[in-house]
Amino acid sequence: MNPPHEPPDLRADRDQVLVWIHRGDQACACRHFIKAIRYYQLALDLARHRGFRDLQGRLCRDLGYLYLHHHATDKARTLLQEGLQVCADDAVLSFGLLSNLVSVSMLENDYRQGLAQLNEALDVFEKAYPDISAAPFDVMASYAALYRLRRSLRRIVALLDEGIDPNRIRVIYRLAPPPWEPKG
Repeated sequence: MNPPHEPPDLRADRDQVLVWIHRGDQACACRHFIKAIRYYQLALDLARHRGFRDLQGRLCRDLGYLYLHHHATDKARTLLQEGLQVCADDAVLSFGLLSNLVSVSMLENDYRQGLAQLNEALDVFEKAYPDISAAPFDVMASYAALYRLRRSLRRIVALLDEGIDPNRIRVIYRLAPPPWEPKG
């Protein structure tokens, strides 16, 4: 989506970012994750440099998601928070970034933070889609999963608030399968 007012050099750089994103997506599909990270990082660096905030936010989400699924939660969190700073006005992207931040918090056993981020993600969704049926299917499916998770997280936080030793609380949290995992 090239804005019509972009000078040719900006259009060329935007196109280059999109090429690297495509190559990163292809590398993920082939399970070549180091190659995917390199392509996404090249794209992110150029998007940052040229001020392509829409692409920067998307790359922060996608690269953060890739790091998340490889349990590099510090890198994932940094990218996801950056994405939220640059794309606060894009509800779908913000919802995805926040959803991934919930997963980071869950993997780090930071349930209070996870609950706060989860509530923020649900709020973003509900404001963007007052009529839930208007939401894209994949976004709606993520919303439903987070909505169900909220009940469990509230219980965990309530136990922590009652003084239960966190080491006695066992939580099994499985990330949703990423797009590069085979179905079935």
